[in-house]
Amino acid sequence: MATEIAFSIPVSGVIHIEGDMITITVNQSETSIKLQQPVTLDKKPCPKPGKTLNDIALEAAREFVSKNNGANRFSAADLYRLALDRYPGLKRNSFMSRVIADTPNHPSSRHFSSGRDYFRQLAAGLYQLNEEYLPETRPLTDLDRKIWQ
Repeated sequence: MATEIAFSIPVSGVIHIEGDMITITVNQSETSIKLQQPVTLDKKPCPKPGKTLNDIALEAAREFVSKNNGANRFSAADLYRLALDRYPGLKRNSFMSRVIADTPNHPSSRHFSSGRDYFRQLAAGLYQLNEEYLPETRPLTDLDRKIWQ
């Protein structure tokens, strides 16, 4: 049968720090540790203070419509890819939940309500930018008018 007895012994030592080296000496034992430089990532700028994920989703949707000759049909993944180019640290799930929150007719928007109505869900996974948020350069088509009625 094994028995354990807790005890403590007062020990004195020295910690010497020089540059990126730390040397710890206790009695006659010595241990050295070399610190590594922190890794810095080359990230593009983060959103400006006060800019929300909702704003980024709207910005991405307007850019998508402009780049695609006014085609006002997109998936949340399309918007995420565009936003990720500009904001590389963007979290996918956070962004997708904001798209849902900004789509009042989405069945799950009640869980993420934002009070914004940027998008309209046309079918599962397919969205459209609401008329008042369309880029100025895009003319409305008859199909757009029919869907908004």
